[in-house]
Amino acid sequence: MQSLYPEKDQYLIIPAKRYYDREFAEQEWQKVWTKTWNCAGLASDIPTAGDWFKYELGRESIIVVRQADASIKAFYNVCKHRGRSLVTADFGHANSFVCPFHSWTYNQDGSNRRVTDRDYFDERALCGELSLREIRCDQWSGFVFVNLDIEATPLEGFLDLLPTTLGAYPFDAMRIVKDVSIELPCNWKVAMEAFLEPYHAHITHTQILPVVDELYNQYDFFHNGHALVVTPVGLPSPRFKDQDSINPALAYLLLEAGIDPQTFEGSAQDVRAAIWSAKRGDKNTYGLDYSNYSGSQLTDDWNPSFFPNMTLNAHPEGTMVMRFLPHASDPTRCHYNVWVMLPKLREGIRPPGYMGVEDDVDISGKVRPARRYTSVEDPQLGEVLGQDITNLIHMQQGVMSNAMNEGVRLGEQEQRIQQLHAEIDRCIARQ
Repeated sequence: MQSLYPEKDQYLIIPAKRYYDREFAEQEWQKVWTKTWNCAGLASDIPTAGDWFKYELGRESIIVVRQADASIKAFYNVCKHRGRSLVTADFGHANSFVCPFHSWTYNQDGSNRRVTDRDYFDERALCGELSLREIRCDQWSGFVFVNLDIEATPLEGFLDLLPTTLGAYPFDAMRIVKDVSIELPCNWKVAMEAFLEPYHAHITHTQILPVVDELYNQYDFFHNGHALVVTPVGLPSPRFKDQDSINPALAYLLLEAGIDPQTFEGSAQDVRAAIWSAKRGDKNTYGLDYSNYSGSQLTDDWNPSFFPNMTLNAHPEGTMVMRFLPHASDPTRCHYNVWVMLPKLREGIRPPGYMGVEDDVDISGKVRPARRYTSVEDPQLGEVLGQDITNLIHMQQGVMSNAMNEGVRLGEQEQRIQQLHAEIDRCIARQ
Protein backbone atom coordinates (compact mmCIF):
# COMPACT_ATOMS: atom_id res chain seq x y z
CA MET A 1 0.00 0.00 0.00
CA GLN A 2 2.87 2.36 0.74
CA SER A 3 3.85 2.57 -2.93
CA LEU A 4 0.30 3.44 -4.03
CA TYR A 5 -0.48 5.69 -1.08
CA PRO A 6 2.71 7.26 0.26
CA GLU A 7 0.47 9.50 2.36
CA LYS A 8 -1.03 6.49 4.19
CA ASP A 9 0.44 7.37 7.58
CA GLN A 10 -1.60 10.57 7.59
CA TYR A 11 -4.57 8.25 8.07
CA LEU A 12 -3.45 6.40 11.19
CA ILE A 13 -5.95 8.64 12.96
CA ILE A 14 -9.16 9.66 11.16
CA PRO A 15 -10.98 12.82 12.28
CA ALA A 16 -14.30 11.68 13.72
CA LYS A 17 -16.19 14.55 12.07
CA ARG A 18 -15.78 12.82 8.72
CA TYR A 19 -18.53 10.48 9.90
CA TYR A 20 -21.15 13.13 10.63
CA ASP A 21 -20.14 16.59 9.39
CA ARG A 22 -22.59 17.90 6.79
CA GLU A 23 -19.98 20.02 5.03
CA PHE A 24 -17.72 17.01 4.59
CA ALA A 25 -20.68 14.92 3.39
CA GLU A 26 -21.39 17.57 0.76
CA GLN A 27 -17.75 17.41 -0.39
CA GLU A 28 -18.10 13.65 -0.70
CA TRP A 29 -21.26 14.11 -2.73
CA GLN A 30 -19.77 16.64 -5.13
CA LYS A 31 -16.35 14.99 -5.58
CA VAL A 32 -16.90 11.28 -4.91
CA TRP A 33 -20.46 10.19 -5.57
CA THR A 34 -21.03 12.36 -8.64
CA LYS A 35 -17.59 11.63 -10.11
CA THR A 36 -17.01 7.93 -9.49
CA TRP A 37 -18.22 4.70 -11.04
CA ASN A 38 -20.45 2.73 -8.69
CA CYS A 39 -22.52 -0.40 -9.10
CA ALA A 40 -26.20 0.31 -9.80
CA GLY A 41 -27.42 -3.26 -10.24
CA LEU A 42 -27.17 -6.47 -12.23
CA ALA A 43 -27.58 -6.97 -15.96
CA SER A 44 -29.44 -10.22 -15.24
CA ASP A 45 -32.24 -8.17 -13.64
CA ILE A 46 -33.12 -6.64 -17.02
CA PRO A 47 -32.85 -9.49 -19.53
CA THR A 48 -35.24 -8.21 -22.22
CA ALA A 49 -35.79 -4.89 -24.00
CA GLY A 50 -37.89 -2.54 -21.86
CA ASP A 51 -36.92 -4.16 -18.57
CA TRP A 52 -35.68 -1.58 -16.07
CA PHE A 53 -34.57 -1.18 -12.48
CA LYS A 54 -34.37 1.91 -10.26
CA TYR A 55 -31.19 2.88 -8.46
CA GLU A 56 -31.22 5.38 -5.61
CA LEU A 57 -27.90 7.14 -5.08
CA GLY A 58 -28.05 9.79 -2.39
CA ARG A 59 -30.22 12.64 -3.68
CA GLU A 60 -30.42 11.20 -7.20
CA SER A 61 -32.74 8.55 -8.63
CA ILE A 62 -31.69 6.64 -11.74
CA ILE A 63 -33.49 4.36 -14.22
CA VAL A 64 -31.40 1.63 -15.87
CA VAL A 65 -33.07 0.23 -19.01
CA ARG A 66 -32.39 -2.64 -21.40
CA GLN A 67 -32.51 -1.36 -25.00
CA ALA A 68 -33.85 -2.96 -28.16
CA ASP A 69 -30.29 -3.65 -29.35
CA ALA A 70 -29.54 -5.45 -26.02
CA SER A 71 -27.38 -2.59 -24.74
CA ILE A 72 -28.10 -0.94 -21.41
CA LYS A 73 -28.69 2.76 -20.84
CA ALA A 74 -29.18 4.81 -17.68
CA PHE A 75 -31.16 8.01 -17.20
CA TYR A 76 -32.04 10.35 -14.38
CA ASN A 77 -35.44 9.27 -13.09
CA VAL A 78 -36.80 12.75 -13.66
CA CYS A 79 -39.45 14.07 -16.05
CA LYS A 80 -38.12 17.07 -17.97
CA HIS A 81 -41.39 18.94 -17.41
CA ARG A 82 -41.52 19.67 -13.68
CA GLY A 83 -39.26 17.02 -12.19
CA ARG A 84 -41.65 14.27 -11.16
CA SER A 85 -40.10 10.80 -10.74
CA LEU A 86 -41.11 8.60 -13.65
CA VAL A 87 -40.91 5.30 -11.76
CA THR A 88 -41.21 4.48 -8.08
CA ALA A 89 -41.00 0.67 -8.02
CA ASP A 90 -37.69 -1.19 -7.75
CA PHE A 91 -38.11 -3.11 -11.03
CA GLY A 92 -40.44 -3.11 -13.99
CA HIS A 93 -41.01 -3.30 -17.73
CA ALA A 94 -42.06 -0.45 -19.99
CA ASN A 95 -42.48 0.12 -23.71
CA SER A 96 -42.33 3.80 -22.79
CA PHE A 97 -42.09 5.90 -19.64
CA VAL A 98 -45.15 8.04 -18.93
CA CYS A 99 -44.95 10.71 -16.27
CA PRO A 100 -47.83 10.13 -13.79
CA PHE A 101 -48.21 13.90 -13.27
CA HIS A 102 -48.94 15.33 -16.76
CA SER A 103 -48.34 12.32 -19.07
CA TRP A 104 -45.21 13.51 -20.81
CA THR A 105 -43.90 10.35 -22.47
CA TYR A 106 -40.40 9.02 -23.18
CA ASN A 107 -39.20 6.10 -25.29
CA GLN A 108 -37.01 3.34 -23.91
CA ASP A 109 -33.97 5.15 -25.29
CA GLY A 110 -34.91 8.27 -23.32
CA SER A 111 -36.06 10.33 -26.29
CA ASN A 112 -39.16 12.45 -25.77
CA ARG A 113 -42.17 10.93 -27.50
CA ARG A 114 -44.85 13.35 -26.40
CA VAL A 115 -45.40 16.67 -24.72
CA THR A 116 -49.05 16.51 -23.77
CA ASP A 117 -51.05 19.52 -25.08
CA ARG A 118 -47.95 20.85 -26.78
CA ASP A 119 -49.96 23.54 -28.54
CA TYR A 120 -50.56 25.19 -25.17
CA PHE A 121 -46.82 25.74 -24.61
CA ASP A 122 -44.91 28.72 -25.85
CA GLU A 123 -42.06 27.20 -27.86
CA ARG A 124 -39.63 29.19 -25.73
CA ALA A 125 -40.69 27.04 -22.76
CA LEU A 126 -39.75 23.93 -24.76
CA CYS A 127 -36.31 25.06 -25.87
CA GLY A 128 -33.31 22.91 -25.08
CA GLU A 129 -33.29 19.13 -24.55
CA LEU A 130 -36.65 17.49 -23.79
CA SER A 131 -35.34 13.92 -23.72
CA LEU A 132 -34.34 12.24 -20.48
CA ARG A 133 -30.87 13.17 -19.33
CA GLU A 134 -28.59 10.22 -19.92
CA ILE A 135 -25.99 8.94 -17.47
CA ARG A 136 -22.81 7.07 -18.34
CA CYS A 137 -23.33 3.34 -17.99
CA ASP A 138 -21.06 0.34 -18.48
CA GLN A 139 -20.79 -3.29 -17.42
CA TRP A 140 -18.26 -5.68 -15.97
CA SER A 141 -19.01 -9.39 -15.44
CA GLY A 142 -22.76 -8.79 -15.12
CA PHE A 143 -22.48 -5.80 -12.78
CA VAL A 144 -23.95 -2.57 -14.18
CA PHE A 145 -22.01 0.55 -13.20
CA VAL A 146 -23.07 4.18 -13.59
CA ASN A 147 -21.15 7.44 -13.37
CA LEU A 148 -22.77 10.88 -13.16
CA ASP A 149 -19.63 12.46 -14.60
CA ILE A 150 -19.71 12.46 -18.41
CA GLU A 151 -15.94 13.08 -18.51
CA ALA A 152 -14.90 10.30 -16.13
CA THR A 153 -12.27 7.74 -17.11
CA PRO A 154 -13.72 4.55 -18.69
CA LEU A 155 -14.87 1.84 -16.29
CA GLU A 156 -12.21 -0.60 -17.48
CA GLY A 157 -9.43 1.74 -16.46
CA PHE A 158 -11.12 2.67 -13.21
CA LEU A 159 -11.34 -0.95 -12.05
CA ASP A 160 -7.58 -1.40 -12.53
CA LEU A 161 -6.52 -5.03 -11.85
CA LEU A 162 -9.69 -6.21 -10.11
CA PRO A 163 -11.22 -7.84 -13.23
CA THR A 164 -8.02 -9.83 -13.81
CA THR A 165 -7.67 -10.72 -10.13
CA LEU A 166 -11.26 -11.98 -9.97
CA GLY A 167 -11.29 -13.54 -13.43
CA ALA A 168 -11.99 -17.08 -12.19
CA TYR A 169 -15.38 -16.15 -10.74
CA PRO A 170 -18.26 -16.29 -13.29
CA PHE A 171 -20.29 -13.50 -11.68
CA ASP A 172 -22.21 -12.90 -14.89
CA ALA A 173 -23.50 -16.48 -14.80
CA MET A 174 -24.70 -16.20 -11.20
CA ARG A 175 -28.30 -15.26 -10.40
CA ILE A 176 -29.57 -13.32 -7.45
CA VAL A 177 -31.57 -15.37 -4.93
CA LYS A 178 -31.73 -12.93 -2.03
CA ASP A 179 -31.92 -9.12 -1.97
CA VAL A 180 -32.09 -7.20 1.31
CA SER A 181 -32.02 -3.46 2.01
CA ILE A 182 -31.77 -1.87 5.46
CA GLU A 183 -31.55 1.74 6.52
CA LEU A 184 -28.85 1.91 9.18
CA PRO A 185 -28.44 4.63 11.83
CA CYS A 186 -24.82 5.33 10.89
CA ASN A 187 -22.72 7.03 8.25
CA TRP A 188 -22.05 4.95 5.12
CA LYS A 189 -18.33 4.77 5.95
CA VAL A 190 -19.02 3.50 9.47
CA ALA A 191 -21.02 0.69 7.88
CA MET A 192 -18.59 -0.14 5.10
CA GLU A 193 -15.49 -0.05 7.29
CA ALA A 194 -16.85 -2.92 9.38
CA PHE A 195 -16.43 -5.07 6.27
CA LEU A 196 -13.00 -3.78 5.28
CA GLU A 197 -11.11 -5.43 8.13
CA PRO A 198 -11.03 -8.90 9.74
CA TYR A 199 -9.75 -7.45 13.04
CA HIS A 200 -13.20 -7.47 14.66
CA ALA A 201 -13.89 -11.15 13.97
CA HIS A 202 -12.09 -12.53 17.04
CA ILE A 203 -14.60 -10.88 19.40
CA THR A 204 -17.67 -10.18 17.24
CA HIS A 205 -17.76 -13.55 15.48
CA THR A 206 -16.22 -15.93 18.00
CA GLN A 207 -18.12 -18.83 16.43
CA ILE A 208 -15.88 -18.72 13.32
CA LEU A 209 -12.54 -19.01 15.15
CA PRO A 210 -12.45 -22.84 14.98
CA VAL A 211 -12.57 -22.66 11.18
CA VAL A 212 -11.29 -19.26 10.00
CA ASP A 213 -7.83 -17.70 10.30
CA GLU A 214 -8.89 -14.08 10.75
CA LEU A 215 -5.41 -12.98 11.86
CA TYR A 216 -2.98 -13.84 9.05
CA ASN A 217 -4.64 -12.55 5.89
CA GLN A 218 -3.43 -11.52 2.45
CA TYR A 219 -3.82 -7.81 1.64
CA ASP A 220 -3.60 -6.50 -1.94
CA PHE A 221 -4.07 -2.86 -2.90
CA PHE A 222 -4.86 -1.40 -6.30
CA HIS A 223 -5.17 1.99 -7.91
CA ASN A 224 -8.32 4.10 -7.54
CA GLY A 225 -9.13 2.93 -4.02
CA HIS A 226 -9.74 -0.76 -4.73
CA ALA A 227 -8.31 -3.60 -2.65
CA LEU A 228 -8.57 -7.29 -1.78
CA VAL A 229 -8.31 -9.24 1.46
CA VAL A 230 -8.07 -13.03 1.33
CA THR A 231 -9.05 -14.74 4.58
CA PRO A 232 -8.09 -18.43 4.95
CA VAL A 233 -11.03 -20.72 5.66
CA GLY A 234 -10.71 -24.33 6.70
CA LEU A 235 -8.19 -24.07 9.51
CA PRO A 236 -8.42 -22.75 13.06
CA SER A 237 -7.57 -19.20 13.96
CA PRO A 238 -4.15 -18.82 15.65
CA ARG A 239 -6.18 -17.51 18.59
CA PHE A 240 -7.98 -20.89 18.86
CA LYS A 241 -6.32 -23.20 21.37
CA ASP A 242 -6.76 -26.55 19.61
CA GLN A 243 -4.88 -26.46 16.31
CA ASP A 244 -5.07 -30.18 15.56
CA SER A 245 -8.47 -31.74 16.31
CA ILE A 246 -11.30 -31.85 13.79
CA ASN A 247 -13.67 -29.57 15.67
CA PRO A 248 -17.41 -29.43 14.80
CA ALA A 249 -16.98 -26.42 12.51
CA LEU A 250 -14.25 -28.13 10.49
CA ALA A 251 -16.31 -31.31 10.41
CA TYR A 252 -19.19 -29.30 8.93
CA LEU A 253 -16.92 -27.91 6.20
CA LEU A 254 -15.70 -31.41 5.36
CA LEU A 255 -19.26 -32.67 5.18
CA GLU A 256 -20.30 -29.83 2.87
CA ALA A 257 -17.46 -30.82 0.55
CA GLY A 258 -18.63 -34.43 0.51
CA ILE A 259 -16.04 -35.78 2.94
CA ASP A 260 -17.13 -37.94 5.87
CA PRO A 261 -15.53 -36.33 8.95
CA GLN A 262 -15.93 -39.59 10.86
CA THR A 263 -13.54 -41.37 8.53
CA PHE A 264 -11.25 -38.43 7.78
CA GLU A 265 -7.76 -39.37 8.94
CA GLY A 266 -6.04 -35.98 8.82
CA SER A 267 -5.72 -33.20 11.39
CA ALA A 268 -7.15 -29.71 11.35
CA GLN A 269 -4.13 -28.60 9.30
CA ASP A 270 -5.04 -31.08 6.55
CA VAL A 271 -8.64 -29.98 6.03
CA ARG A 272 -8.02 -27.34 3.37
CA ALA A 273 -6.05 -29.69 1.10
CA ALA A 274 -8.71 -32.38 1.50
CA ILE A 275 -11.45 -29.94 0.47
CA TRP A 276 -9.41 -28.79 -2.53
CA SER A 277 -9.04 -32.39 -3.69
CA ALA A 278 -12.73 -33.19 -3.17
CA LYS A 279 -13.92 -30.11 -5.06
CA ARG A 280 -11.69 -30.85 -8.03
CA GLY A 281 -13.37 -34.24 -8.46
CA ASP A 282 -16.01 -34.80 -11.17
CA LYS A 283 -18.55 -35.85 -8.56
CA ASN A 284 -18.10 -32.90 -6.23
CA THR A 285 -21.03 -31.98 -4.00
CA TYR A 286 -22.11 -28.83 -5.82
CA GLY A 287 -21.76 -30.09 -9.39
CA LEU A 288 -19.48 -27.19 -10.31
CA ASP A 289 -16.44 -26.95 -12.54
CA TYR A 290 -13.64 -25.80 -10.23
CA SER A 291 -10.84 -26.12 -12.78
CA ASN A 292 -10.27 -22.36 -13.14
CA TYR A 293 -9.91 -21.71 -9.42
CA SER A 294 -6.75 -21.67 -7.33
CA GLY A 295 -6.56 -23.74 -4.16
CA SER A 296 -7.16 -20.64 -2.05
CA GLN A 297 -10.26 -19.77 -4.06
CA LEU A 298 -11.72 -23.23 -3.38
CA THR A 299 -11.90 -22.56 0.35
CA ASP A 300 -11.03 -19.00 1.30
CA ASP A 301 -13.05 -15.82 1.49
CA TRP A 302 -11.94 -13.54 -1.33
CA ASN A 303 -13.11 -10.12 -0.26
CA PRO A 304 -12.49 -7.39 -2.84
CA SER A 305 -13.55 -3.81 -2.14
CA PHE A 306 -14.58 -1.57 -5.01
CA PHE A 307 -14.17 2.12 -4.31
CA PRO A 308 -16.20 3.85 -3.15
CA ASN A 309 -18.87 1.59 -1.72
CA MET A 310 -19.03 -2.09 -2.70
CA THR A 311 -17.55 -5.31 -1.32
CA LEU A 312 -17.85 -8.93 -2.40
CA ASN A 313 -17.42 -12.15 -0.45
CA ALA A 314 -16.57 -14.33 -3.42
CA HIS A 315 -16.71 -18.12 -3.44
CA PRO A 316 -17.23 -20.57 -6.33
CA GLU A 317 -20.50 -21.70 -4.73
CA GLY A 318 -21.88 -18.16 -4.46
CA THR A 319 -21.07 -14.53 -3.84
CA MET A 320 -22.39 -12.03 -1.34
CA VAL A 321 -22.45 -8.46 -2.64
CA MET A 322 -22.69 -5.52 -0.25
CA ARG A 323 -23.26 -1.88 -1.16
CA PHE A 324 -23.15 1.04 1.27
CA LEU A 325 -25.07 4.07 0.03
CA PRO A 326 -25.24 7.58 1.45
CA HIS A 327 -28.52 8.86 2.82
CA ALA A 328 -30.09 11.59 0.69
CA SER A 329 -29.98 14.21 3.45
CA ASP A 330 -28.60 12.81 6.73
CA PRO A 331 -24.88 11.90 6.97
CA THR A 332 -25.57 9.93 10.16
CA ARG A 333 -27.67 7.39 8.25
CA CYS A 334 -27.09 5.15 5.24
CA HIS A 335 -28.59 2.37 3.16
CA TYR A 336 -27.07 -1.10 3.36
CA ASN A 337 -27.88 -3.40 0.44
CA VAL A 338 -26.99 -7.11 0.32
CA TRP A 339 -27.37 -9.51 -2.59
CA VAL A 340 -26.69 -13.24 -2.55
CA MET A 341 -25.85 -14.58 -6.01
CA LEU A 342 -25.50 -18.26 -6.84
CA PRO A 343 -24.34 -20.29 -9.83
CA LYS A 344 -26.44 -23.23 -10.95
CA LEU A 345 -25.84 -25.91 -8.30
CA ARG A 346 -26.41 -29.63 -8.56
CA GLU A 347 -30.12 -30.47 -8.31
CA GLY A 348 -31.24 -30.79 -4.69
CA ILE A 349 -28.13 -29.14 -3.23
CA ARG A 350 -28.50 -26.03 -1.09
CA PRO A 351 -25.84 -23.30 -0.95
CA PRO A 352 -23.25 -23.31 1.84
CA GLY A 353 -24.52 -22.15 5.22
CA TYR A 354 -22.33 -19.04 5.27
CA MET A 355 -24.35 -17.56 2.39
CA GLY A 356 -27.26 -16.93 4.78
CA VAL A 357 -29.93 -18.25 2.41
CA GLU A 358 -32.98 -19.53 4.25
CA ASP A 359 -34.20 -23.08 3.57
CA ASP A 360 -37.43 -21.89 1.95
CA VAL A 361 -35.74 -19.55 -0.56
CA ASP A 362 -35.96 -20.55 -4.23
CA ILE A 363 -32.37 -20.90 -5.47
CA SER A 364 -33.20 -21.96 -9.04
CA GLY A 365 -32.61 -18.45 -10.36
CA LYS A 366 -35.73 -18.72 -12.50
CA VAL A 367 -37.58 -16.00 -10.59
CA ARG A 368 -35.92 -12.81 -9.40
CA PRO A 369 -36.81 -12.38 -5.69
CA ALA A 370 -38.43 -9.16 -4.52
CA ARG A 371 -36.24 -6.81 -2.56
CA ARG A 372 -36.79 -7.21 1.18
CA TYR A 373 -36.83 -3.96 3.14
CA THR A 374 -35.93 -5.17 6.60
CA SER A 375 -34.89 -3.52 9.87
CA VAL A 376 -31.99 -3.56 12.29
CA GLU A 377 -34.28 -5.42 14.70
CA ASP A 378 -34.90 -8.16 12.12
CA PRO A 379 -32.28 -7.87 9.37
CA GLN A 380 -32.86 -11.36 7.91
CA LEU A 381 -29.20 -11.67 6.97
CA GLY A 382 -28.03 -14.58 9.08
CA GLU A 383 -26.05 -14.81 12.29
CA VAL A 384 -22.75 -13.21 11.21
CA LEU A 385 -24.18 -10.13 9.52
CA GLY A 386 -26.65 -9.76 12.36
CA GLN A 387 -23.68 -9.51 14.73
CA ASP A 388 -22.10 -6.86 12.50
CA ILE A 389 -25.30 -4.82 12.45
CA THR A 390 -25.41 -4.93 16.26
CA ASN A 391 -22.00 -3.23 16.25
CA LEU A 392 -23.03 -0.66 13.65
CA ILE A 393 -26.11 0.59 15.47
CA HIS A 394 -23.90 1.43 18.46
CA MET A 395 -21.19 3.20 16.46
CA GLN A 396 -22.61 6.51 15.30
CA GLN A 397 -23.27 7.97 18.75
CA GLY A 398 -19.72 7.06 19.72
CA VAL A 399 -17.96 8.74 16.79
CA MET A 400 -20.01 11.89 17.49
CA SER A 401 -19.00 11.93 21.16
CA ASN A 402 -16.54 14.43 22.64
CA ALA A 403 -14.62 11.36 23.77
CA MET A 404 -13.53 10.88 20.15
CA ASN A 405 -12.16 14.39 19.70
CA GLU A 406 -8.71 12.93 18.92
CA GLY A 407 -10.14 10.77 16.16
CA VAL A 408 -10.53 7.14 15.12
CA ARG A 409 -7.32 5.11 15.48
CA LEU A 410 -6.36 2.46 12.92
CA GLY A 411 -4.00 -0.50 13.07
CA GLU A 412 -2.26 -2.60 10.43
CA GLN A 413 -5.27 -4.89 9.96
CA GLU A 414 -7.34 -1.81 9.11
CA GLN A 415 -5.25 -0.56 6.18
CA ARG A 416 -8.18 -0.72 3.80
CA ILE A 417 -9.89 1.93 5.93
CA GLN A 418 -6.80 4.12 5.58
CA GLN A 419 -6.94 3.58 1.83
CA LEU A 420 -10.65 4.47 1.69
CA HIS A 421 -10.09 7.82 3.38
CA ALA A 422 -6.95 8.56 1.36
CA GLU A 423 -8.82 7.95 -1.88
CA ILE A 424 -11.75 10.10 -0.74
CA ASP A 425 -9.34 12.94 -0.07
CA ARG A 426 -7.69 12.46 -3.46
CA CYS A 427 -11.11 12.78 -5.08
CA ILE A 428 -11.93 15.90 -3.09
CA ALA A 429 -8.60 17.47 -4.03
CA ARG A 430 -9.15 17.03 -7.78
CA GLN A 431 -10.29 20.09 -9.72
